[in-house]
Amino acid sequence: MGKTTLAQLVYNDATINESFDHKAWVCVSDNIDAVNITRTILKSIDPDSPDQSDLNLLQVKLNEKLSGKRFLLVLDESCLRLEQGPISL
Repeated sequence: MGKTTLAQLVYNDATINESFDHKAWVCVSDNIDAVNITRTILKSIDPDSPDQSDLNLLQVKLNEKLSGKRFLLVLDESCLRLEQGPISL
C-alpha cells in the first residue's frame, strides 16, 4: 500500500470525519506556491471566500476560520503526477 492510498483511507474514514472540524486535500507541485496552496485550503473549508492573491490576507482569513478548531490537512504531490498521465521512461 502506498502513502497516498493510506492517506486516502485515513482521510475518508468515518471516525476521522468525526474527529476533525475541517479537512482539506491539496495537490502541490515541486514549485511551492504558498498563495495558491493557502487559497485552496481556504476555499476547501469556505467555498464562498473571495479570491485573494495577497498571502497575508489569505493567512489571516484562514487563521480566523481554523482558530480553535481541529483540522486535517493533506498536501499531496502524487495527484499532479496522475493528472499528467504516465511517465515514459
